[in-house]
Amino acid sequence: MRMSASILAFCVLILAGSASAETPKVLTWENLIPAGPPIENPYEHLTLDQQVELEMLAAIRSQFAAGLINEVHPMYEDGREIEHKLRNEGIDVDRMVGLVQKMQAKIAERNGQLAYDLDGQTVRLPGYVLPLEFEGTSVKEFLLVPYVGACIHVPPPPINQTVVVHLNQSYAAKELYEPVWVTGRMTVKQTKRALSLVDGSADVNAGYTIQGMRIDPYTEK
Repeated sequence: MRMSASILAFCVLILAGSASAETPKVLTWENLIPAGPPIENPYEHLTLDQQVELEMLAAIRSQFAAGLINEVHPMYEDGREIEHKLRNEGIDVDRMVGLVQKMQAKIAERNGQLAYDLDGQTVRLPGYVLPLEFEGTSVKEFLLVPYVGACIHVPPPPINQTVVVHLNQSYAAKELYEPVWVTGRMTVKQTKRALSLVDGSADVNAGYTIQGMRIDPYTEK
């Protein structure tokens, strides 16, 4: 029995649609941060040293306001010296510290936001492997992070820069923080994982999960 041309064409369209629907969307880590209005940069006319000193002063003032340090603490004295230096350089210290704290609060708010439009999509994302669960000598579950040292040598990335990957088949990782491409179905939902460290363990929050269908060594292409 022959299939009519119209039915054949319809089947071809259905198959093509299914194939295109499964074509992974290639992401960068910036895609995991929802778009928003630009955050005002208070550092535009400052030197790098002044930027660092203002951030240090903002942190010291925040700790003092929270009661974590007092006026006889060495950090408080450091803050006094920084404040004196910046005032001599013609900087309105109180105004600039306020702007820095405002910028930091907006960054923290942005870091907690998730790109819900990615939920359920098949995606392809590069990153570094930080193992969570092994199957023999292979990795079954891991964190995908955007830079080397995340969660161990430096503080963990924000939740919208941390992805939990569950693999359908375990992967023989060659090294810690091995660079890879991960392809799979993304779920947008905050989760928490316990990460084993040399000196104990730590909880890491992630905003995304990928059910990994494929993992490949990282290449630029």
